Amino acid sequence: MTAQSPGTAAPSVRPSPSPAPATLAGASVVIAGRVLRQFVRNRMMIIVTLAFPLLQLFMLLAAFDVLVRDTQDVDYVRRLAPLIVLTTAFSSVLTTAIALWSDIRSGVFNRLRAMPLDMRAYVLGRIGGDFVRIMGVAVLVTLIAHTVGFRFSRGPLAALGFFGIVALFGMMCSALAVAVALVAQHPGIIVRYVQMPTLVLTLMSSGYVPLEAFPDRIQPVVRVNPVSLAADALAGLSHQGALTAPVLGTAAWTLGVTAVCTAVATRRFAMLVKRG
Repeated sequence: MTAQSPGTAAPSVRPSPSPAPATLAGASVVIAGRVLRQFVRNRMMIIVTLAFPLLQLFMLLAAFDVLVRDTQDVDYVRRLAPLIVLTTAFSSVLTTAIALWSDIRSGVFNRLRAMPLDMRAYVLGRIGGDFVRIMGVAVLVTLIAHTVGFRFSRGPLAALGFFGIVALFGMMCSALAVAVALVAQHPGIIVRYVQMPTLVLTLMSSGYVPLEAFPDRIQPVVRVNPVSLAADALAGLSHQGALTAPVLGTAAWTLGVTAVCTAVATRRFAMLVKRG
């Protein structure tokens, strides 16, 4: 072994490079995959999102199909199935908001914040995963409704438009869920201010019964109800009925609610990121 001469500098030790920050798109995809895995593994979320709407479909068809057919000469499944598809998206607001609220308070959010990660990926991945889940459940419910008589009779483009309306409605629901989760102080507030309004909007819609069946004084409210507009648009795209007003109304509700919820969520999310 040769001794190092006094004039020779010791070799410098290079620090190990820090991990490169994950790209926004890549991190969003990973978080979206986590959201989907949570849904598949959570029995209660599956019951609320899928099993309960399907139970509604079969029970209401058994109870009212013959009555509606005899009194209005309408195949009830053509009116009911679109509403049930929307119900699967609407019911996701509560489960998504509670899951997001739990992530923020359980330490998951803090662990992600300590990583070389653009925190916008968390929100984008959350919304993206929920959107994929909403669309997947909508397709599955539509296929099941097909077994009891639901049909697309206006061609493939109208069928694509059908799921386009579901996508718009699902986008609105996802934005609403994120905003509610970021604002709520505890899960009870989420249940109180999400479950009851969504139930009222669903019951006071033209999905279960035609608009003319409601008292005259509340028909204007039912007519502009976002659930009524979306259900009418789906019924028109799948079978027959007006299209222009329901489609434009659904788009207007989606843009309006999404814009408001995005503004609220952006502000609250920035406060959460800075707090740590």
